[in-house]
Amino acid sequence: MNETDYRSLILVYQQKSADLLSQVVAFEAKLMVLNQKFEEQSKEVIGLKKEVESLKTKSKKTQPKTVIDAEGF
Repeated sequence: MNETDYRSLILVYQQKSADLLSQVVAFEAKLMVLNQKFEEQSKEVIGLKKEVESLKTKSKKTQPKTVIDAEGF
């Protein structure tokens, strides 16, 4: 390889490494956004689960107990 070949090779390496760096940065930013959304939705799911549990316990407390009178049969 001569000097021109090496310069061309270095130029291509620089371009490819810059492209790769740009892609990595873009993917990392996208990952950060998706992680934030995931955290928000996880908190929402936890809140909804707590609400469901509280509604279950309230419905158990408010349901009248059925008493069966054996003499009534």
